Amino acid sequence: MWLQAIERRNGVLAARVVNGDRDVEWMNVEAAWEADIHASSTSRMSVATCFSRWKVVDATDFFSEMAIEAYPAANKHQMFEVDHNGLRLVLPAILVLKALFKPNATVFQYLFRPSGLDMLLAPVYANGSTTVAILPRKLRQHVPVGDTGLERLRWLYCFPTARAAFDSVYTRATYGVVGIKLPTAEIDISVKGCLRGRKFFVSSLSIVRCSPLEAPFDWAGRQPQHFRLREPAPGERLNPILVDSDLIEGPSGWGLSDDEWACVAYLFPTGPQCRSGEQTRAFVNAILEKLGTGVGWTSVNSKHGTLSAVSSLYRDYRRSGKWHKLVATVLEMRKRYFTVANAA
Repeated sequence: MWLQAIERRNGVLAARVVNGDRDVEWMNVEAAWEADIHASSTSRMSVATCFSRWKVVDATDFFSEMAIEAYPAANKHQMFEVDHNGLRLVLPAILVLKALFKPNATVFQYLFRPSGLDMLLAPVYANGSTTVAILPRKLRQHVPVGDTGLERLRWLYCFPTARAAFDSVYTRATYGVVGIKLPTAEIDISVKGCLRGRKFFVSSLSIVRCSPLEAPFDWAGRQPQHFRLREPAPGERLNPILVDSDLIEGPSGWGLSDDEWACVAYLFPTGPQCRSGEQTRAFVNAILEKLGTGVGWTSVNSKHGTLSAVSSLYRDYRRSGKWHKLVATVLEMRKRYFTVANAA
């Protein structure tokens, strides 16, 4: 099922949906969030990005890779692309809408209406700051909204480009477009989808955290610099079970100092078919931090633009015994360093 466009039918906005056989159906626009995108194979990764780096692209490649039967010429559904460490993420606008405007069942009832945000929320002023509350009048029963949900709505309400992003959905819909004017913010996202070469076709998007790159409205008073929009997934949490209690930090933190790297670099192969020394050192630093803090492998891999390369390096070198040699060398150097430092 593909959400192709929005049209006005009998004076009401409706979503035009194309099924696999290209038959056209109509959906209540307020239920557009229920249109799922199915992927034949699913990979996962986490990405830190900035909305300003996203660009609108043609949907043809997405249609082809995701086996969507729809006429590209009739498509009015915005497609975004963003580069992440040489990997290009391609994702449709409906995923952005679903990720930004939660809880979907509640917020989508107001998303396609003029001044919809003011119909949904009211400001709550206290101690020089502004939070929000959901207004008691309802189009339907609201689902419960947790702390992260209210933080999301607070950001949308109190920051100019975030509010403009909300309003832009209705404006674009009146022209038939499924799309959005993106807000000004840095975001941490979690995505699922299909990896094809150097493109990652996204079928699911979650925004974990956002940092607005603008000042709030004057009337909003003091506002947080960062908003957590989702509780971390199990793979992203710090887990004491995953901690190597024998490791200690060194003069450069968990990562290798120049002297430490010089003593262990011989363990890693060099040559045209091998990773560069710089990349290998970055991976080793990431492994040491992971084992020192308990952060999950998903987070470690994604920070280096890979699905499994960092964890695979650890697995291979642990099996070969080289990782044990590295840790023994590094621990000896760090203990010696702190002995000298404490004696000085």
